[in-house]
Amino acid sequence: MTIPNNSASLIERKPYMQQLRGWKNKHIIKVITGMRRSGKSTMLEMLADELRRNESEAQVQFYNFEDLNTLAIGDIMQIHTHITHQLVADKMNYLFLDEVQNVKEFERLVDSLFIRKNVDLYVTGSNAYLLSGELATLLTGRYVEIAILPFSFAEYYNYTQLLNCEKSSKQESFRNFIFHGGIPQATTESVDSESREDEVLRSILSTIIEKDIFARRDIYNKPVFGKVLDFVLYSVGSMISPSSISTYLKSEQTEVDSRTVANYLDYLVETYLLYRVPRYDVKGKHLLQTLDKYYMADVGFRKVRIGQKSTLDIGHLLENIVYLELRRRNREVYIGKLREKEIDFVVVDHKGYVSYYQVAYSTMEPQTLERELSPLRAIKDSNPKYLLTADMDINPVYDGIRKLNVVDWLLQ
Repeated sequence: MTIPNNSASLIERKPYMQQLRGWKNKHIIKVITGMRRSGKSTMLEMLADELRRNESEAQVQFYNFEDLNTLAIGDIMQIHTHITHQLVADKMNYLFLDEVQNVKEFERLVDSLFIRKNVDLYVTGSNAYLLSGELATLLTGRYVEIAILPFSFAEYYNYTQLLNCEKSSKQESFRNFIFHGGIPQATTESVDSESREDEVLRSILSTIIEKDIFARRDIYNKPVFGKVLDFVLYSVGSMISPSSISTYLKSEQTEVDSRTVANYLDYLVETYLLYRVPRYDVKGKHLLQTLDKYYMADVGFRKVRIGQKSTLDIGHLLENIVYLELRRRNREVYIGKLREKEIDFVVVDHKGYVSYYQVAYSTMEPQTLERELSPLRAIKDSNPKYLLTADMDINPVYDGIRKLNVVDWLLQ
C-alpha cells in the first residue's frame, strides 16, 4: 500500500498533546525531551498547525535546527533578530525551537526570547545536555519538562490498525510490538517491509551514537563502547554495574576499567536511548547505591543491534515494555528490594500513592505463579499489588494481589 508522507499525524498522541495544550499561554518554557525519532517534532508540528488554524499564521514560528537552511540564518544574535523582527505586536506569539541544542550558546537565545511577555515558547532536545549546565541555571523554576517516549502499545495498536488493510487482533499486534517496538517511522515502514523497518531502526541508532555521543564526547575506543552497549541491551532486566560489565569484558579479552564503563552508561542515558532505574529498599524506604537496571527506550533496537529475536528472553522484553508504560503513567518508577526478594517495580504515582508490580510472560505453571507472587506477599503494607502476564485467565486475585492480562492493561 502507499503510505502518505504525513501518516504519523494519523494518530494524535493525546496524553502529550493534552499536556501541551494545558500549558498554552502560560509564561513558562515548554521543554520537550526524548530520544531522536520518538515523535517530538511531529507532535510539535501538529500543535503548530492547530495554532495556525485557531490563531493566525503570522503568530506561529517554527524552526528546526537540524535543518541546514535554518542554521544558515547565522549565529544566535542573527537568529534572535530574525525571530524578533517577525513577532506580532500586541498578540501572543508561539515559537517552536526544534533541537535547539544544535545552536551554539542556545541558552542565551532561549532566555532572551522567554523574557518577552508576548512569547509562548516551546523547545525540544534529544539529549539531556539541554537541561544541564547553564540552561538549567538560567531557567530554574521557569520551565516544565514533557518527556516523550516512542509509541505506547495502545498508540501502536491504533496506528497499525489505521495503516493495515487487514486488521490484526490485539494479541497478534502485541506479539509484533514486543519484538519490533514503537518508533513511529519504523512502525510506518513495517507495514510493507520488515527489512525497511530494520533499516530505519539501525539508522536511528547509528545517528544517536554518532551525533549525540561520538560528536560530543571523547570516545577513544569506539569498538569497546559498542561492546558496552551490546552488553546492556543483552542484559535488559538484569542487575548490572560498571564493575560487572568491566569484569565480563575482561574475561572476553577486552580491557576497560569500570570508570570508563560508567561514563559510557551515562552517555547512553543522556541520549534517552537507555533509562537507568535504581533499586529501592521497600522495608527501609530508601534508595540503594549499587546495582541498577537499564531499560531501552524502544525494544526494537535490541533486535537490530544484537540480532536477538528469541522467545526464550521474551520475559525481559515484556518487562522493558511494562517499565516504559509505568514511566508514562507515573511520577517515579524503581526496582524494589525486600530482604532477599526482588519486586520488579515500585511505582509512585502523581499523587504520591505507591503500588507494586511483578511481570512475567506466563504463570500458568504453579511453581512459576508461586515464584512471582512470593515477593508481593512478603510486602506487608496495604498498597495495591499487581501481577502482569500475557495469560488469558480472567483476572484472578491471590491474597489481595490482582493478576491482570498485560495486553488489556496496556490498552487501558
